[in-house]
Amino acid sequence: MEKLAKDFVGKAHFPFMYVREAHPGELYGAHQSIEQKFRHARAFREYGVERHILVDSLYGKIHRQYGGVSNMTYVLDHTGHIAFRAEWTVAADVRAVLEEVIEMHETRRAGGRVGLYYREILGMHRTGSNHPFLGGQQAVADMQRALRDG
Repeated sequence: MEKLAKDFVGKAHFPFMYVREAHPGELYGAHQSIEQKFRHARAFREYGVERHILVDSLYGKIHRQYGGVSNMTYVLDHTGHIAFRAEWTVAADVRAVLEEVIEMHETRRAGGRVGLYYREILGMHRTGSNHPFLGGQQAVADMQRALRDG
């Protein structure tokens, strides 16, 4: 997402909504206070997140209102309408929809007409990421156990 944010500077905004610790462990545990949640959110800077980070309430009010699924992505058009919603963030999908939404907006601005339609697709992502979890070794062990027992 950081690369997409750079590729679309001036055309789209890419806030990062920190809702909960996805893989709590001994380094970054489940949030016990809003202050701790803010500290964890700031730690994303150390891992390369340059986007504006928004922090949800301690118990995830915004997260629950938008479905409560981890790693969700929403793309809103220039009028605030949802143009894309996915329960898993895939940069290629986000790039494609941004290009389409921007083209639609530019076409309309130039006086052209655009017909809209609704679509759904089923996407796939591979499980068992090789990326380390920020939570620590306990988070890794918990994920391995969940995949094994799942």
